[in-house]
Amino acid sequence: MKHRFFALAGTAIVLASAVGLEGQMAPAHPSVEMNGVKAAMKLQTPVEGFMTVFNGKVDLRATEVVFEPDGAVKDHYHFGPGIRRVLEGELTLIYADTKKEQVVHTGEYFYEPGDANIWALNRGKEPAKLLIVELVPAGVKGSRTRRSGCPTEGNRLLK
Repeated sequence: MKHRFFALAGTAIVLASAVGLEGQMAPAHPSVEMNGVKAAMKLQTPVEGFMTVFNGKVDLRATEVVFEPDGAVKDHYHFGPGIRRVLEGELTLIYADTKKEQVVHTGEYFYEPGDANIWALNRGKEPAKLLIVELVPAGVKGSRTRRSGCPTEGNRLLK
């Protein structure tokens, strides 16, 4: 019972953050530098359920991203927070504010809050595949960089 309470409380905090994101768009930022990266949105569905305050305000999105060897996404933000899992290969994450590096291997997870600038690089010799599960404001199509507020389509699912 105690675990259920903390799980629901944590979910409520994350969803509340996502709902308030729309009004927090910052000034313009240049387009994202990407190379050797292909993304495909697999699912986007409205959040519905017992926490009715969030129903209709937030969507849950799942995207698969393939990084070819030497593929990278540099300065970028996500529109919403989410959990990532490396499905194949490994990725090196570089946190822009601290320059700290983290290597994430097949089967491992990491969290991106959305408002942190994290580079993702494939320094390996094989492709790396990443699953992104994130919360976005309801009805958002394509993607949006947190700083620019400019919608993009197609393979621009990494913000």
